Parts: sequence; C-alpha cells; structure tokens
Amino acid sequence: MVLALEGAQAQAVRTLQLFISEGAWDDEALLQRHWQEVEMFLGEDDGVLTLDGSDFLKQGQESVGVKRQYCGEVGKRANCQAGVFLGYASRQGYTLLDRRLYVPQEWVEDETHAERRRRCGVPAEVTFKTKPMLGWAMMQAVHHAGTLRARWVTCDEAFGRDTRLLDHIDGIGLWYFAEVPHDTQVWRQRPATAVPTWSGRGRKPTRTRRGAGEAEPEAVAQLAASLPTDRWVSRTIKEGSKGPLVARFAALRVIAVREGLPGPEVWLVVRRNPLTGELKTYLSNAPGDLALATLVRLSGMRWPIEIV
Repeated sequence: MVLALEGAQAQAVRTLQLFISEGAWDDEALLQRHWQEVEMFLGEDDGVLTLDGSDFLKQGQESVGVKRQYCGEVGKRANCQAGVFLGYASRQGYTLLDRRLYVPQEWVEDETHAERRRRCGVPAEVTFKTKPMLGWAMMQAVHHAGTLRARWVTCDEAFGRDTRLLDHIDGIGLWYFAEVPHDTQVWRQRPATAVPTWSGRGRKPTRTRRGAGEAEPEAVAQLAASLPTDRWVSRTIKEGSKGPLVARFAALRVIAVREGLPGPEVWLVVRRNPLTGELKTYLSNAPGDLALATLVRLSGMRWPIEIV
C-alpha cells in the first residue's frame, strides 16, 4: 500500500509495518465501517453471507490455539491453528466480512495451558466456543448492525450438520443453503406424533413421540439414490475458467429431524457431477415456492469464500 501511495520510502514502509503489528485500534468500529462500505459497493437484497473454516499449518507451539487437530489445508490431522471466516457475495462481487480464531477447549479451560495463555496474551474472559458458535456470533453481529443487506447464508457440512446453528439462522429471518453430510436424516412426509396415552400406572408421559407404525427417517443420500431419472435436470451453476460448470440437480420438500422428531419443512437439494458421479446434498429453509434456478445459483455461491 505504501509503495502504491507514497513510492519507495523505506521509512514509511517500516512505519506502516509497526502500525499494523503493534498499533491498537477499535476493531469493532473498523468492522462496522467496513460493512457499510461493503453495502455501498456490493450490497444486494439477496446478498449471501458465506461461512467457512480455514486452517493454518504451524511448526511450533507458541501461536494462540495451536494444537494437533484436523487441518483442512492438508486434509488430515496436523499441528495447526484453525479459524472461522464470514464472507459476503453478490452479483457485484465478494469480500471478507469478519474472522474468528478457534481456541480449543483445553487452551481455554485446562490449567496446564495457563502459562501458554499468559505468554500469548489470551484475555481472561475468553471462553470456549465451537466453530458453529463462532460463526453464529459473526452473523449475529452483521445482522444486528443492520447496515448490510443479506438474504442467504451458505456453509459447508462442518456447519450444516449443526441443527442448532441452522435454527438460529432461521430465527433471525435469513435463509440458509447448507451442505449436509450424506447420512443426514429426513422424512419424505411428516410423521404423526403424540404424547403416549397414560396406562394408569407410573408417571404420566409428557414427552412427544413418533406415532406407532410411522416411517423411519432416511438418509439424504439414500433418498437421492431412489429418485427416478425424470426428477433430475441438468443446470449450469456458473461460467468457469474452462467453460460452464454443469451439474444434475433434484429438489424436493422434506421434513428435517430435530432430536428424533419431525422438525421444520425444508428443501432437500441434491447435486451430482455428471462426469465423476460426486454427490452433494443440501438443506434449505427457503420458501416452498422458490424457483429451482435460485437454489442452483446458491449451490455455487459458497466458493468465493475460498478465494478471499
């Protein structure tokens, strides 16, 4: 930045480096201003919040939160730091909105890490938060600020498997388009539920249960495999560097599972690569009358977070 604005001034470069590494400023105020700028240049009514995790390989043990854990960068367990990131994407472009460092539970709560916390300057008030909780905190902050328009949230299955996160997103009026594991359970039709009739002995039942004889939920991959050929359509997701990216899609309304009982009615969207056969499965709380073309577009809106 200095070279672009001021030319080759060595002292100016060192000054900016010192400012970035040692300077102190109001982080929240800067983020709030950034979101206003994003709204000005990229904001759209159907803007997309993109939630993703990213990990960073480390050699030593001195960085905050570093430990041997799954590292997406190498696809296996390794010594690394882990972060959670929130981005924004629209037809106008994409950018990063916020970030959180994942601090493992032992780093926060284990007394054997007390000295490491002190050396790294970890504030005493920091508590353990899962990655979905960190993502939710960032989305809440953007939503409550009220300065950046957004309609959607996209995420991969690391976040999509967390039904509490999905229900939180639904609770603030946003529509999620979440990739979910292939073994995620759903019902094709809502099963009947009731509180069992009291037999007259013992404690009266109070917990709602699925009715006798009602169907078991099934895995989304199993459901996708049972769909007839005429339920699948070919659609272009986006124009790629090597030409259009095309996939086979099917979408149907299903009943999500919540603690073993029927939950909200949602979209199940399944996407299959026509060349490799790779299957992607998604759930969305978007309205039932939404066009398939919109769901197809959303299936390609998470990729920008991988770039930024």
